Formats: sequence, structure tokens, C-alpha cells
Amino acid sequence: MSSENRFTRLRAAFRNSLTWGVIWGSLGTVVATGMRLIDKIPFGNAVLDGLGMGIRIGFIGGIAGAAFFTFISLLYRGKRLSEISWVRFGIGAAVLTGLFVPAFLQTMNLVSGGELVPWSLVFDDLVFSAVFGGVTAAGTMLLAQRHEAAHPVTVHELLERMERDVLGEGAPATYRKVERSRSSES
Repeated sequence: MSSENRFTRLRAAFRNSLTWGVIWGSLGTVVATGMRLIDKIPFGNAVLDGLGMGIRIGFIGGIAGAAFFTFISLLYRGKRLSEISWVRFGIGAAVLTGLFVPAFLQTMNLVSGGELVPWSLVFDDLVFSAVFGGVTAAGTMLLAQRHEAAHPVTVHELLERMERDVLGEGAPATYRKVERSRSSES
């Protein structure tokens, strides 16, 4: 794998992580604030507490986004976005993140010198991470598929386009070949 290709994949992984972190942080803020309001905490304190929880949830969402990106980049390599079912994609993300987040949190607790947290206390992390992961993956896939309907490309071609947009005129020859073949098809 060339260094340019590695850079493109790393940049795409970072963008995916950032997207997941923002979405999870937003969802987490809304859910945590709502839960605090149900507990009859004053509105100002509920919003502040919800915002603090949203930041923490967003951080974990970014980590889950990186893990999910790694998984999908291996599983869906070379497939067109239109070939991927957004429902199955969302369900797969729900399962993967539902298992990954509690395991990650338990592992970090052990690495930092703590003990395993009882699984009954971790169950809500499994549920919320599965829901947030499924919603995030399905939603982003739907948006990507809508965009692809206007501009059809494979995942690999999309990464190459992102690389060209960032690198400008010095884009790798592989991208120029794809563009030439597309222009000859028209």
C-alpha cells in the first residue's frame, strides 16, 4: 500500500471517527438531558449534565467509529454503495458497536488498574451503543447512497476522489485513469 493510499485511508478514518463522535455526542446530550429532566433535576443543571455526558459519549462514539471504519473498509472493499443494504449495514453496526463499546470500556478499566465492572451495570452501555451505532451507520449510509445516486462510484474511487480534492493537481495517476475511463463512457 502506497503512502498516499495510507494517508487517504487514515484521513477517511479520522473523518468517520469525527462524524460518529459528533452524532453520538449530540444524541447522548439529548438522551442524557431528557433522563435528567425525568429525574426532576432543574432544567439548567439537566442541560449541563446532559452536555457533559454528551461529550463523554461523543468521545466513545469517535472510538467506535474508528473501529467500525476498520471493519467496513475490509468487508466492503470494492463494492458500490448502491450494492449495500442500509438496513443490514445499520444492523451490523448495531451489533458491532453494541459488543465493542462495553468490551472496550471493560478493557480500559482493567488496563487502568481497576476490576471488571459487573455486567449488569454495563448493560445500558450495550443498549445505547447499539442504538447509536445502528442509527449513525444507517443514516450515514443513506446519505452516501443518495449522493452516489447522483455520482456513482465504488468505495475505492470515492477514497481516490477525496485524495484528489485534498492533494489538488498532484493527484495520483490511479485517479486520473478512473476519470479518463468515466469520460470515455459518457
